[in-house]
Amino acid sequence: MPTEIRRLLYSEVEVARAVSEFALQTETSMPKGAVLDFKVENEQPLKLRLHMQTREGKQLYHTIDEPFIAAALISHCMRNKIPIAKQSRKTVRAAKNGGIALDMTLEQR
Repeated sequence: MPTEIRRLLYSEVEVARAVSEFALQTETSMPKGAVLDFKVENEQPLKLRLHMQTREGKQLYHTIDEPFIAAALISHCMRNKIPIAKQSRKTVRAAKNGGIALDMTLEQR
């Protein structure tokens, strides 16, 4: 059977916005505040080192891992009504343009 593959490419600005919104809307250990920028700390599994500014104006660094990144991007899709297949296998990886790719793979039956 064929396999369906779909990729959403997020720019650095879109990743920062999606992660910031996700952290504000959910109960996580991540500090509340805005993501200013990020660096890929590890590619496999994906880890990002975020440069953040808290609500109080303090700047700090925080590391997030692949499951958190995927959850933030999937949440962004849901909030913005971007269709995603529930049964698809979802993975995130660093994109060559500096952003992040959300890949969805669905085995057709």
